[in-house]
Amino acid sequence: MKRPKSAESKDAPNPKKLKKSTNPSTATQKPNNKQQADKKPQTNNKFNKKPKFEKSTATKKPFTQKSNKEAPKTAEKPDWKALKVEKKQLKEKRKIKRLDDAYDIAKTAKKLGEKLRQSKCSPTEREKIIKELFDLFSGHLKKFVFTHDMSRIIQWLIKFSTDEMKDSIVEELKSDLTQMWQSKYAVNCVKKLLKYGSKEVKNKVLAACFGKVVNIISHSVAAGVFNSAYNNSDWVSEQVKNQLKQEFYGDMYKNSKDNKVTCLTDVFKTATDMKSATLSALKMNLVRVLNKNVVDNALVQTVLCEYLENCSAEDRGELIVMLRDHIFELSQTKEGARAAMISIWHGTTKDRKASLKSMKDHIAEIAKSEHGHVILMAIFDSVDDTVLMKKILIPEIVASLEEIVCNEFGKKVVLYLVARRDTHHFHPQLIEALKEGDGNATSKKPQDIREKELLEVVIDPLLQAVAGNCEFWLANGSLAMVTLAILKKGRGEELKKAFQAIAEFLVKSEVKIKDGDVEYSCIEHPGLHMMLKKLIQADKEKLEKEEATFGEELVELLDDKVIKKWAEFNRACFVLVFLIENEGEAVVAKLKSKLSKVAGALKGKKTTGATILMKKIK
Repeated sequence: MKRPKSAESKDAPNPKKLKKSTNPSTATQKPNNKQQADKKPQTNNKFNKKPKFEKSTATKKPFTQKSNKEAPKTAEKPDWKALKVEKKQLKEKRKIKRLDDAYDIAKTAKKLGEKLRQSKCSPTEREKIIKELFDLFSGHLKKFVFTHDMSRIIQWLIKFSTDEMKDSIVEELKSDLTQMWQSKYAVNCVKKLLKYGSKEVKNKVLAACFGKVVNIISHSVAAGVFNSAYNNSDWVSEQVKNQLKQEFYGDMYKNSKDNKVTCLTDVFKTATDMKSATLSALKMNLVRVLNKNVVDNALVQTVLCEYLENCSAEDRGELIVMLRDHIFELSQTKEGARAAMISIWHGTTKDRKASLKSMKDHIAEIAKSEHGHVILMAIFDSVDDTVLMKKILIPEIVASLEEIVCNEFGKKVVLYLVARRDTHHFHPQLIEALKEGDGNATSKKPQDIREKELLEVVIDPLLQAVAGNCEFWLANGSLAMVTLAILKKGRGEELKKAFQAIAEFLVKSEVKIKDGDVEYSCIEHPGLHMMLKKLIQADKEKLEKEEATFGEELVELLDDKVIKKWAEFNRACFVLVFLIENEGEAVVAKLKSKLSKVAGALKGKKTTGATILMKKIK
């Protein structure tokens, strides 16, 4: 029920209205006594509080835009040309102060270097400039070899100087050669000395590394040049390589070398008590280098392989953990690939999984590598997790299949999947090397089961590839042998499709196969003929297993026109002979029926194949 408003409250003046009133008399007027008595105190009434944000009654200052005339004056535009000249002069003064008496030498050397690098510089003029530069730099090389601009001119000097001059240059820089190996600019002069210097000069430059080989290999600047030098037999002799390698075996070889020590086992061959200390020192040096991620160095991979072959299982496991992400880098050298194979064989399941993942983006490169392709064979032999290989390895191989098969080493990888350790395709020495991993402690699955599971994964994609591009897979004798190995392992519908595709290619194709300077019809090519002979002979085994045969598909497509055409070629006649000798009774009867219709065309041929074929028909 609403409370009625009192008359007093009606008549009471509104304080807001009083405040807004412009008449000062009303604003200051006091209420009468009655109103004061009836009025309640307003202090605790929240509705009567003064507004928090109240508009100010003060007059606002009008906005006035500044005139452009009142803007401050800008500074005068600088003379950039004068500033540039001044900066250049200041740079020259600093250079004079830094180089002291060598400034004039540097200035003259730059002018001579500019003439020397021009292609129009004649040999006579070049010889004169080189002599002048050599005289100019003599006694001052240490000041300039570490600078950016002067090191370039010194490289030209080394390239075109005489052997006597190079000897003099090396002799002057002898005390700084170690520092030059690790200098961003001077290392290029080291490279030129190794490339253009005499044998004595090369040995002096490499001798500067003695005592500091591990440091130099670990250095970001020196590592690349050192690796190039180590891999170049013209720069580094086998004796020097062995001397460089010895420093990994322990501090005792830093200052003195032993030419009898060519590998790790030579160190403790006569003194067996040295084995533990040598392996410990080698491990320490390897860990130091591997922590710097210097895995692609040939010297490091060599000593790494030696260590893994001689260390304990525990120490080997520690290093495998460090190597499992670097299989691709190891695949570049023979020793590195060997180290990678040992890592795969003796690594744990976790190590193997990590190694496969690290290789994923480099499978095709590894497969085509001279040394790396055997790593994939070792993986096929030892990794039990065929599901993981199905996800990582096989798709990458199939995706680049034609590229891999065209390669001399890549085709061996594909052959190993379908004809594992077949002596028709693999050298006994390679097979023996791969057998070393058969007794590893990690692999539990029997070899035949692992081989069967891998074949089931890969065979259908391979057969599909053959059926899809017969012209490629029968392009030469080498590829034809790979195709034969695939077809021999094939089964089911995909094999039948591949047989049909090859038969159609032989019967209908007008493709010529070029072998050297000679062009052959596909049915007459020697390599392809050998492949067809073995493929037809393999039909005997397939008949015993009641499987589809190649001969059945080929005979189905032969007609009078094709047989007359084939009668012209000796090898084509032999293909027909092989069909009669190896196919089932029904297929042979069908073929003889077709041949009898064109017997007249065969009688006139004097080739050996046609003669034997006529005898088979009778």
